[in-house]
Amino acid sequence: MEKKDVLQLIDDFAECYHRIRKKLPYHINVIDELHVNENANSRILASLLLYEINGDYSLLKSFIEYCLRDWNINVSQPQVTSEQMRIDLLVKEKGKYAIIFENKIYDAILQKNQIARYIQKLRQEGYKDEQIYVVFLPPYYYEPDICSWHEPKQCCNSCERIECSINSAPKLREEFRERYKVVTFREDIISWLKEDVIPNCKQKEVFLYSAAMQYLDYLEGYFDIRTINKKMNMELECFLIERFDLNDISAEEKLKILEEKTEEITRLLNQVNAYKDSIRKELAIADVEKWKPYIDKIQKILPSIAKDLQLKADCDFFDSTKSSHFYIKFHKDEWQQLSVLIEKYGIGDPKKDKIGDEVFVYVGKCGEQTVDDAFLNVKIRIFKEYIWKGSPYGWEYVEKYHKKLDCLMADIDTGEFKDYIKKTVKDVLSKIEEKNLPM
Repeated sequence: MEKKDVLQLIDDFAECYHRIRKKLPYHINVIDELHVNENANSRILASLLLYEINGDYSLLKSFIEYCLRDWNINVSQPQVTSEQMRIDLLVKEKGKYAIIFENKIYDAILQKNQIARYIQKLRQEGYKDEQIYVVFLPPYYYEPDICSWHEPKQCCNSCERIECSINSAPKLREEFRERYKVVTFREDIISWLKEDVIPNCKQKEVFLYSAAMQYLDYLEGYFDIRTINKKMNMELECFLIERFDLNDISAEEKLKILEEKTEEITRLLNQVNAYKDSIRKELAIADVEKWKPYIDKIQKILPSIAKDLQLKADCDFFDSTKSSHFYIKFHKDEWQQLSVLIEKYGIGDPKKDKIGDEVFVYVGKCGEQTVDDAFLNVKIRIFKEYIWKGSPYGWEYVEKYHKKLDCLMADIDTGEFKDYIKKTVKDVLSKIEEKNLPM
């Protein structure tokens, strides 16, 4: 199939889909309306697994029995967290087990070394390899990229995302062969909710039942398999049969043709995603160029600010070839744990395809080691209370500049930003001192 034919197919299918969808009866789902992301999905799943009555974590036990069948995990007093140590979902009991869940419901690309790094973090927490389990959560069944299993020291420096020059099966993946599973949302999570969670909700568990029903309905809507979509799906199936000329041939021939078409469409999708990445990089580089004069001005005023605060300070971009994310960092040599940062975030959500305009104050570490155990264990929020459970660091949006980058530029030009920096860092340090947070 030529690329132009694939594009025409996409256009025709989209037209057919939207025309039929307009005829569907009214339907509302709260989760749909909130436009949740992967993190929100992880939090919903975590909340379900945390359900317990009199110390009995029945839904977690149900999930393990239903989806992780042959793993011998004895649940008694689990900790269930979302986004702790940057792990989407983590279920653990000290000295017993730790289950890493990597949520890819929206098909986000795994970073290189991602699974290997998570395993290393659990090792550092004292878990033995035989106590660590890995669950990969894609929408449909597929295996994570080989590169995500490579430990950093084994990975080539030129490796980027799914393109890895090391094609050999990682040793780590083989070591975890018996403690690694792919659990799909389309088949496994939906089936678990329908067959094991909802039917076993007691009458008085109104909120649990409601939440489980909404989440099930949301997932069925995401995959277009709601009951009200049945007629639509049949019409779309007829569209494909007609377009791919699947009438009057055997089931085996139909499957072969559909698999060929899937490969062709996948190749096109990969090319589209690669092109989107190049556009994001182009946008990031252009945004970096726009902000360079302002970074220069900040760097000139930082020495006097640092002297007044009796801190060290620096300001720069993170990887400027992929992001326009820049930071202003304050720290001391004796601060082993944390830094205080003011950040302007980069490209942001890849789905939005635009340069980010988020500005926030943050306490943590730059780069991959942002999440720090010493800070995690304190469990004190020095910022706004709306931060969800399991968030490993303190942060808050800077109301003065968040989504107001023109205002930020203007204040840097006039010098007003200098006073803002000093006041903000002093406020953060006073909160840290008040809460006795170790730095």
